[in-house]
Amino acid sequence: MEHNDILQQLKDKLLKSKSQVIIVPQKFVFVDNGIYDFNNVTNFFDWSISDIHVEIDLSKCTTTNYQAISIIILYAWKLKSQKCRVVFKESSDVNGASELFRRLGGRGLFTVFTHDKINFKGDKYKPLFAVRNPHDFKKVIEAADSYTQDFNVEFTKTLRYVLSELLYNTLEHGKSFYKFGKKDYLIPSICQFTWYARRNELQFIIGDAGIGIKKHLEQSYPGQESDQRAILKAMEPQVSGTFSVTDIYSQKNNAGIGLFLSTNIIRRLNADMHILSGSGVVHISPRDITSSEIETPWPGTIVVVTLKLDSNVEIEFLHKMMQEFRESALKEQKKADKVESEDSFYMEIRNYFGSYAEDKEAAIKFRDTKLFIQVKAGKRVVINFEGVESAPHSFLSALFASPIKSVGMPAYKQFKFINANSEIRETIDFILDENTD
Repeated sequence: MEHNDILQQLKDKLLKSKSQVIIVPQKFVFVDNGIYDFNNVTNFFDWSISDIHVEIDLSKCTTTNYQAISIIILYAWKLKSQKCRVVFKESSDVNGASELFRRLGGRGLFTVFTHDKINFKGDKYKPLFAVRNPHDFKKVIEAADSYTQDFNVEFTKTLRYVLSELLYNTLEHGKSFYKFGKKDYLIPSICQFTWYARRNELQFIIGDAGIGIKKHLEQSYPGQESDQRAILKAMEPQVSGTFSVTDIYSQKNNAGIGLFLSTNIIRRLNADMHILSGSGVVHISPRDITSSEIETPWPGTIVVVTLKLDSNVEIEFLHKMMQEFRESALKEQKKADKVESEDSFYMEIRNYFGSYAEDKEAAIKFRDTKLFIQVKAGKRVVINFEGVESAPHSFLSALFASPIKSVGMPAYKQFKFINANSEIRETIDFILDENTD
């Protein structure tokens, strides 16, 4: 036997000893008998796998849909970013997961993953897109427009608006990176459309494997109780645009009410939207908004929308609808601002202690003469670190440790730290953990 053959056999044995087969269940759908149950799908995923050979077996799955298969592709990308070698096992059946995988262009998933100018080549009526940049954004919008080209112009504009906001969110806030060599690479988001001609229904899913709404939101609104509460919080006016370490609204490129407007428009369109992030699910329907919990958390965010395409639908002008929602948002925000101004204490660290906040004695004096008074009065304390280059642990502990300890766990709600750089933020988190046992 040749030397190369022996090496290949050894390599194959080693690979087999470090491998895992993941079998997609026979029934793999979000909706079962008209009822949404995301556990049917999310319980399949194991996010802890890394640095092994993984075979995803599609051959046993006979009941599924395009949305469910598209997030398996997203999962495969995530495993790849965790140094796994991922392969798919397919059957030759003309129905089931294997066929849907092929129709979506799934066999090219790793080419799409590593080449940001290449996208999926699949069924034109069931297209799947990797969403990474403005070019991909444009392609998705063009695909959506093609489904409603014979419809009321306002209907098309309204659907385009909702889709644009959701795509913007995943591009801006759903980013997830992996390191290969010395470079960081982006794990794309996905968007998939399915048009059911007989039902005259359009379904689309937008998903990412980022860090999820709760962790994003806690950069500006720390101490969220749960993933459900974080999703509901993100739907409030002037909140949905804050999922970023930097203040994206300082460039005036978003009004901060994108998700608020989108969810209200979805209800007006008589459509259904599910937002899944972490272990939380929020369902927005024409009748109400409900939340629930899933057993296996999804690391990023998934949005699923189901929309009846009715060419005779009566829809008011988009600008009129937007004006109504914006006025509602403004009233709600003014009310919240009034409560906040009465019940909050706001301070900028730089104004009191400079860009290099290091004076421990000054911190103790401020704590004892001002901060403790506000905390004991039950006020919400908002601390702005904008422009602060550094603040050592001794300074931060002198300023915040005792006030935090005095209120215990409620400190996560009572104290809000904004615009802190990563080192300061990490120190503050440590102080919070240390003083809220």
